[in-house]
Amino acid sequence: MSFRGVVPPLVTPFRPDGALDVAGLEENLERLSSHAFSGFLVLGSSGEAQSLDEDEKLALITAARRRLDGRPLFAGTGLESTRATVAFTKKAAERGIDAALVLTPHYYRASMTDEALRRHFEAVADASPVPVYLYSVPAFTGLPWPPGLAEALAPHPRIAGMKESSGDVALLGRIVAGVPASFEAACGNARVYYPALCVGASGGVLSVANCAPAASVALHAAFMAGDHARARLLQAALLPLATAIGTRFGVAGIKAAMDAAGLHGGAVRAPLLPVSAEGREELRRLVDAAQAAAAPA
Repeated sequence: MSFRGVVPPLVTPFRPDGALDVAGLEENLERLSSHAFSGFLVLGSSGEAQSLDEDEKLALITAARRRLDGRPLFAGTGLESTRATVAFTKKAAERGIDAALVLTPHYYRASMTDEALRRHFEAVADASPVPVYLYSVPAFTGLPWPPGLAEALAPHPRIAGMKESSGDVALLGRIVAGVPASFEAACGNARVYYPALCVGASGGVLSVANCAPAASVALHAAFMAGDHARARLLQAALLPLATAIGTRFGVAGIKAAMDAAGLHGGAVRAPLLPVSAEGREELRRLVDAAQAAAAPA
């Protein structure tokens, strides 16, 4: 169980009637498990966690745990109140997750001071039966990660690391410089994965790993082997796909790209809208290019 490597934040497939497609999730896991990922994440931003009911979330955890057969499983458990986050983290742990990814509360954004966030994460970690990873994604929350907060939380025995998704490599570098080596500071933005590794990121929780798994894993492996020329080549190949998803198409784009790669992406849950036919064709070309870059020379 580690963010020291690449972790795909899994999408949540839906059936045509809008219900969960658990079989689709399991088939995705079977396909993706052939790649050298360090773990898998359910109920992240790519998994449309904010649009799922609690019973749906628990069903996804149960299905993923069953299919992964002991491989590391992370789950997003962060909710808007500390009480609710503690309760759901315990339920998720009972169903077999190895670690919890806890999003910053953000609805009352102006009140989310450094002290409020510190107390929240510490209370969740105090009560959690499994290790806790902090999660910052200001593109969705509107809440930038406060300077010094990771350093203040890192000594907690059950806070194992964080996913920082802003794409601010300088911020990630400052976090890495301020925490112990045991604290896993992972990059959550594939557009800057190679430079993030260069400033000390432990790994990446990358949405593009769902649709371009070989290229994502190969980039990490090349960096770890000291083959920076190949790592840069793979970063360049992933960049157009990651940019299209991250800046234009969003979760619907991840799912459309997965469809193009032969996996179960499918529809998003309203109010999100599907990708147009033109967008799907563009994503297909970008997926093909990323996959081609990962092919053996």
